[in-house]
Amino acid sequence: MQIWVDADACPVVIKEILFRGAERTKTSVTLVANQFIRTPPSQYIKSVQVQAGFDVADNEIVQRVHEGDLVITSDIPLADEVITKGALALS
Repeated sequence: MQIWVDADACPVVIKEILFRGAERTKTSVTLVANQFIRTPPSQYIKSVQVQAGFDVADNEIVQRVHEGDLVITSDIPLADEVITKGALALS
């Protein structure tokens, strides 16, 4: 399982929880945003910066997500798309 985070609007406290969980469970977490997102040094945590624009980060997540992955987002249309691909969505 891979965890994808729609990171542009994700609160810092949620990111910190995800970072701790990634280390503890050895689960890959990727934050996707149209700005630089600082992440702690870890083999399980990375960030992907996309160009600014409407739904660019969402589209990147949809392209990369696989069945069984988890997407953290408050974006209902993004959640719908990833669920359609067989992934899970959590707000």
